[in-house]
Amino acid sequence: MIQIDKETKEKRNAEYNKKARKYPAYLSLAIPIILGVAMGVKDMVGAGMWIKCLTYLMSISVISTALFFLLVFFLQTIAKFYPERLFFCDRLKPTTRLLYNNDRIYTDEQKVDIRKKIFAKKNIDLQKYKPKTYKNKKYVMRIDEAASWLHDVTRFDEILFEKNCLYGFWRNLTAALLVDAILVFVLAAINKWYYPLPLGEGLVTIGVIVLLLTILVTWVAYCNGETFAKRMYDVFMNMDDDNV
Repeated sequence: MIQIDKETKEKRNAEYNKKARKYPAYLSLAIPIILGVAMGVKDMVGAGMWIKCLTYLMSISVISTALFFLLVFFLQTIAKFYPERLFFCDRLKPTTRLLYNNDRIYTDEQKVDIRKKIFAKKNIDLQKYKPKTYKNKKYVMRIDEAASWLHDVTRFDEILFEKNCLYGFWRNLTAALLVDAILVFVLAAINKWYYPLPLGEGLVTIGVIVLLLTILVTWVAYCNGETFAKRMYDVFMNMDDDNV
């Protein structure tokens, strides 16, 4: 197996943390911050409370900083449930779908070659399972095991790492936008049934727009995941046998 040195691994971890975790957190916080600022400023300016308005804006900046660090820690956990648990289910997981019989990215012959090489190098015999679909739970479990191993043996590839960062960015942004949509709908419910809020009449519309954006970003995340998965298998199949 080709190993990357400790320094490179640490640099990649830092880069992945920035691109795939921090950037989505920044973008997702923009929605509630802008909405909160707009609601607060409208309410205060209407009452002529300029000093309180300025204090409010300064407070928002401090709160948003704290929320950012909190969101970075929890974003990856949230993404494990959406899109991975709900959308990227067994039949759609980018790194596993390519080895199902009904997938058409690779030919049947190419998939046989991939399975044979996995068996030769990791002793995971994917050929013996029938049917080779997401309905076969044993096959799904063995593919997950193989895909996890493939992540390790192909991590030296620089282009694959870049694609992984892109995939992680869109996947985590999907989860973050879903949280934003839920937050906006909660505010809309408060405005309707409990307490009138500034801009309350437009909260449902804003929530729908964010939800539609979440669906679009989910599709982009899956496309990037599929690109990452194909690159991973291509790198694996082009590796010298001595390096696996």
